[in-house]
Amino acid sequence: MRLSPRDPRIGFFYQQVGVAEIGLGHLDAAIGEFQQAIDSGWRAYSAYADLSAAYALAGKIDEAKTALAEARRLNPKLTVKWWNEHSTGVSAVLDGVRKAGLPEE
Repeated sequence: MRLSPRDPRIGFFYQQVGVAEIGLGHLDAAIGEFQQAIDSGWRAYSAYADLSAAYALAGKIDEAKTALAEARRLNPKLTVKWWNEHSTGVSAVLDGVRKAGLPEE
C-alpha cells in the first residue's frame, strides 16, 4: 500500500487490513482501517458492514447501528442468512454485525 498509495483499489486493501485487525481483536485499529477505506472512496456495503461490526464489538452501539444502516441502504438484501451465503469472512465480523442489529432473515 505504501508503494502505490493512489491505487484505485486502495480502499479495498484498507478494508482487508481492517478485517485482519478484527480477527486479531484490535478493534480500534480495525475501525481506523475501515474509516480509511471509506474515506478513500471505497463506499461498498461490505466496508460499512465491517465498520459496524468493529463498532459493535467495541461497545459503540450507536455508531454500529449508523454504519449498519448505510450498509443496508447500499445492499437492501443484507441479512445474516445472505451474509452466510455470500461471504467466507471472519466469524468475529459476523458476531459483530449481529450485535449491531443485522436481522437473521
